Amino acid sequence: MVSALSFAESNPIPAERLPVAAKSFIKKSFAKAKVVNATRDHDGYACRLDNGIDLEFNAKGTWTKMDGSVRTVLPDSVVHPSICKYVKTKYPKSGITQIEKGRYGYKVELSSKYNLKFTYQGKFIGKNH
Repeated sequence: MVSALSFAESNPIPAERLPVAAKSFIKKSFAKAKVVNATRDHDGYACRLDNGIDLEFNAKGTWTKMDGSVRTVLPDSVVHPSICKYVKTKYPKSGITQIEKGRYGYKVELSSKYNLKFTYQGKFIGKNH
């Protein structure tokens, strides 16, 4: 999959060539942001938004990873409600800066550098320091 660090290794594309599903997700979830860089590789697509968020999509345009970096917290609207509630309850001074879909569910990174794991239903299943 394309990562934010591998933009140079992928093929740049115009933002208009992102899959329809990816463009719809960006428009709905990040309405005020613009795509400033988009790439494609054999696994899927990646793009960087002007708000500092990097997005990765599979070949069909479904998001696989969202990365706001250490300073940019992802909006609650793009994260499973149960995950948001858990983070706000257990880590009230932290925000979600990265979320990635995996085999087991979601891997979430917090601004406090904690890494949490959740099922696809939003149930907490573990923590890495």
